[in-house]
Amino acid sequence: MASMHPPPDLRPARLNALGEFAASIAHEVKQPLAAVKLNAEACLALLAQDPPRVDEARAALRVLTEASVAAGDMVRSLHAMARRAEPEHTPFLIDDAVREALRLMRAELRRHDIALSEHYGLEGIQLCGDRVQLMQALMNLVRNAIEARPRRLTLRTALAGGAARISVADDGAGVPAALAERIYEPLFSTKPDGTGMGLAICRGIAEAHGGRLWHSREAGDTAFHLSFKEHTLWTPSRS
Repeated sequence: MASMHPPPDLRPARLNALGEFAASIAHEVKQPLAAVKLNAEACLALLAQDPPRVDEARAALRVLTEASVAAGDMVRSLHAMARRAEPEHTPFLIDDAVREALRLMRAELRRHDIALSEHYGLEGIQLCGDRVQLMQALMNLVRNAIEARPRRLTLRTALAGGAARISVADDGAGVPAALAERIYEPLFSTKPDGTGMGLAICRGIAEAHGGRLWHSREAGDTAFHLSFKEHTLWTPSRS
């Protein structure tokens, strides 16, 4: 009877792929789950006040619901990426997706006492791509910035050379020059408790959309940039 086990030489590759997939899920799901936890705690604290701050509690519950939906969406997105399925390409407003992703990260930014500055320059411009994956990439970049222990974080969207660019800059620890390329490798991390998947996932998402991810040092800040080419963009005609 033929063996049901894969040839021995294929097992390491399969185990490595399984390890990367498990690390990806662990890394991605903890971000929306952190939003669930922090907003649930905020809601309880608001309702415990006398009188209860009901409107603010309701707003926290809305974010909690959005975060729980995002967690499920991200697991499905990772599964599709693991199967090398093509992203689901539908047009969506880039700035709206960026705002939604930031809404899920605000409680985390407040917890770390990080000032956030937002600048939007892509009004009416849509990306033909996977909205969940774009949000996933942006949340990873924000989380990456938070882990650099900055005092402030700047989010900027703009058209640059015909491409849509999303930039996340922080005044934290920065990236050592010797590790400038290694930080994008799967399972490589400079942090003791890091999974080494955040930037690898970001780069994979950018490339799946015909874009790219890179970082730069600007006026003392470290900035990570997501850029999507002109042919992936769509601006609806105005009546």
